[in-house]
Amino acid sequence: MYVRELTVLPSDASCHGELKLHGLLNHLQDTASLAATGLEGGPTQVLARGYAWVLLRYEVELLRRLPAMDERFVVKTFHDMNHGYRTLRVFQVETPSGVPLVWAKTSWLLLDLAAGRPVRPAAHLPEFLSRDTEPIDPDFRDIPDFPEPSAGEVHETVYPVRFHDLDANGHVNNAVYFEWIFEATPLDLMAWGPRSISASFRASAKLGDVLTVRAHEFEGAQTDEGRTFVYEIAGAGHGSGRSLTTFSCSWGPYRS
Repeated sequence: MYVRELTVLPSDASCHGELKLHGLLNHLQDTASLAATGLEGGPTQVLARGYAWVLLRYEVELLRRLPAMDERFVVKTFHDMNHGYRTLRVFQVETPSGVPLVWAKTSWLLLDLAAGRPVRPAAHLPEFLSRDTEPIDPDFRDIPDFPEPSAGEVHETVYPVRFHDLDANGHVNNAVYFEWIFEATPLDLMAWGPRSISASFRASAKLGDVLTVRAHEFEGAQTDEGRTFVYEIAGAGHGSGRSLTTFSCSWGPYRS
């Protein structure tokens, strides 16, 4: 298991004084990159060999209040390559004393850029088989299909892709999609916070795209203690009309 200890800096703190969701996801991504780099499979290392990591699925469980500004926290991660073309990775975020705060799981493909198709990572990254590996359940929660317009009210928000939304591959970084659905949710974000999020990434967005984030609340799922939304991010511009990403998210009252 790869372990990294961090501190919530002012730049990562929300208006509630705790770690932002966007900052959390960036820390998870950076921790995965550092762990993979130590196994000769970091982003720049595989790119030099003509490959790139592509994110397929993401699940995040926010178990408790996120750490506050100046508080320290620990990120642990391990991977499992025994799933054909997919590599799974789990993250555990804890207090320094071991209290669990966040659990997350991701699924990745290693893409041959010249051929435009995935390759089996175990054949190309042998160091990954030697360290920081544990069995991981391959199943992810199902994300409901986005409903037809007749199913109820749909909230739409338009986001043009900005230059600083892009990652080193020239695509919108995965953490940005989470930020968009966060902002597009028709709730008072001073009073409500996410509890669990599931995402399925189907295609990438690039600079010049204009994306529509559609949010729909499940009928009958609203209570004083929880509300659930399903989301679709659809492309425009050169990718007009295509569905790029789907999400589901459960929300609960903000935990002070």
